[in-house]
Amino acid sequence: MMREVTIATVCLRAECDVEANRQTFLRYLRAAKAQGAELVLFPEAALQQNPGWGYLSHVPTDDEKAYVARTAEPIPGPSCDWLQAHAKDLGLHLIFGMTERGQEEETGKLYNASVFLGPEGVLGRYRKHRLWDEETGGNEHCFWSYGEQAGLVVDSPFGKVGLMICVEMSHGYGKRLAEAGAQIIATVSAWTGDHGWLFEEYASQNAIESGCWHVIANQGGTVGQTWDYGHSRIVAPDGTLIASTGKDEGMVVARILPFPL
Repeated sequence: MMREVTIATVCLRAECDVEANRQTFLRYLRAAKAQGAELVLFPEAALQQNPGWGYLSHVPTDDEKAYVARTAEPIPGPSCDWLQAHAKDLGLHLIFGMTERGQEEETGKLYNASVFLGPEGVLGRYRKHRLWDEETGGNEHCFWSYGEQAGLVVDSPFGKVGLMICVEMSHGYGKRLAEAGAQIIATVSAWTGDHGWLFEEYASQNAIESGCWHVIANQGGTVGQTWDYGHSRIVAPDGTLIASTGKDEGMVVARILPFPL
C-alpha cells in the first residue's frame, strides 16, 4: 500500500566530472533531508553527464565517446556504494540517472540507466528502453544500447514506484507502469528546451493516464550539445502541477498523498 511520503525533485546541469556531481548530489540530499524529504530525484545521466549528447545532426567525437565509456560504472559500483553510505547516514532514498557499464557477458555495452537506491542498497535499476535516437531526432544510440524492458516497477517503503526515462513520457509509459502496479511514477530526464511545451504536456498526460503522482527531475541549461528545459516538477494524478523548479537549478519538495485525491 502506498503511504504518505515527502518527495524532493532537483533541477541541475550535471558536469563532466563524476566527483563534482557526487558532491552536488550530497548537497541536495542534505537540503532535502532538512526539509523533511524521504525520497529525492535527480535528472537523467546526472552522475557522469554526456558531453556529446544532442540532436542527430551532431556526430559524437571520439573524445566524447571515450568519456562516456571511461566514466561508466556497474550497478552497484563505486558511486552507488558511495551514495548508499550517505543515504544510510541521512535516512534517505534517491533515484538518479547514470551511464551503466553492462555485465561481462554483455560485451562492453553501455546503458542509460535510472537507479533507485536507499540505505539498504539498490532497490531497482532500469535501462532506458526507448532512446532518443534517429527515429526521434537524437544521437543517444551512438552512446547507449537499448534496454530490454519497457519501464520498471520497484517495491519501496513508500509503495510501488514506476521508473521511466525522458522521451518515454511521449510513448505512454506512465499508463503501462500503472497497469503493472505503480502508484508513483518517477521520471529522470534531460528534455531539450526547444520542446519544452511537449515536456509540459507529457508530464501532465502521464499523470492523468496512469492515475498516479508523476515526479520528474530534468536537467537544465547547456547539456552536451543541447539546451535543456529544466522545470523539474511534481504533478498530481489529475494533472495539476503541484510544484516546479522553473528553468534554473534548484529543488522543490511536496507531500505526496495516497490516491485517489
